[in-house]
Amino acid sequence: MMRNRINSLFMAMFTLLLMFGASGVNATTTNNDMTYVTDITNTVWQGTRDGKPGEGSLLYRLEFGDDNQVQVIKQSGGFNHSEAQTWKQQDNRIIISSYANSTIKDFEGATLTFYADDRVSFSLDGDSFIIHKWYEARSYAHIIFVLLALMLLNELCRRVPKSNYVIFFILPVVLLPLWMSYDVTYWFKWIKLYSVVGAAALFTLIRFTKIGNMKLAKFGAAAFLAINISEAVMQDFSMGNTANVLNAIGGILSIITLTGWLSIQADKSKERDMIWPAMTTFWIIAYDVWNIVFVYLNFPGSATAQLMVLISATLPALFIKKGTWLQARAITLAGSFMYYFSNPAMFESNVVMMPRNDELMLAAGLASFIINGVLAVTVFGPKLKARLAAKTA
Repeated sequence: MMRNRINSLFMAMFTLLLMFGASGVNATTTNNDMTYVTDITNTVWQGTRDGKPGEGSLLYRLEFGDDNQVQVIKQSGGFNHSEAQTWKQQDNRIIISSYANSTIKDFEGATLTFYADDRVSFSLDGDSFIIHKWYEARSYAHIIFVLLALMLLNELCRRVPKSNYVIFFILPVVLLPLWMSYDVTYWFKWIKLYSVVGAAALFTLIRFTKIGNMKLAKFGAAAFLAINISEAVMQDFSMGNTANVLNAIGGILSIITLTGWLSIQADKSKERDMIWPAMTTFWIIAYDVWNIVFVYLNFPGSATAQLMVLISATLPALFIKKGTWLQARAITLAGSFMYYFSNPAMFESNVVMMPRNDELMLAAGLASFIINGVLAVTVFGPKLKARLAAKTA
């Protein structure tokens, strides 16, 4: 009886959090019968845009002053610039003009049109994206929401077996028309969505069916993680920047230090958690460093939110149920991507920028390379030393 009450409480809390997240007005919602004219003086606006191959995702921040000056900040893979430009408003349109020596020319000739009080549509040569008015308090609240909602989702999936089948088997099919309607075009996001949802589905079968006894299923669980990292490594290498290359090497080291996958199994607890006893805390920390550096370098608009996604899996695995990190990582990552695809405006309108410049990017890539290098030494060093000793004996 007590267990049923706890499960019902988790279901209720998670439902409330989802309602909070879904309450944000989606970026595609418009009212063609109204003309919006908003005073943007002394306000901040932000927008994320899928870049071309080799750019990752682009983040723009526009800080409008009362002197017809606007501070334009642009961040993307290998690009960090902030410069003053001029702006003027004509009815429901904004015109931003750069100077002759400006580095950022993205708004030259673009049409910026209000279609809501807090949303502007950017359009230029067939390319478009949404720029949102930025609310500081709401953005920080959204970060906390992401962390709490994903931790609750993890506990829900641990304690209520049927929830796994609904969330990871049924919803990805039912919601596909909705996801496709938002014009998310970047290939990496779609691959990540269905690869992590597929992994969460596989882990469900490992936990609750006889499939968990098969070596192929255990290998598949480990392969999910390796493939997940490989996708990001390819993205990093495609960027070609020194920081990205260093982080890509760190990702490769993270893959080759995965050991003991045959020990993956569903435990005998009531939750039937999928555990990986051979996965060490050091590996998890090194992975977390590599992963947040990857997002920081390639998708600056998602970095803070993705840090919360990482924490939402790491905290339960270290302090609630050890050995469950891979299970928690699949659940929380799949949940975050499903949430993003269901309402991209909530993520894109509540971006909290991380400090970012060329020096910090290089330092981040180097940190990822070093910590994963140390991990590789701790894993392979004793084995190499033993082999050398055996040869000299």
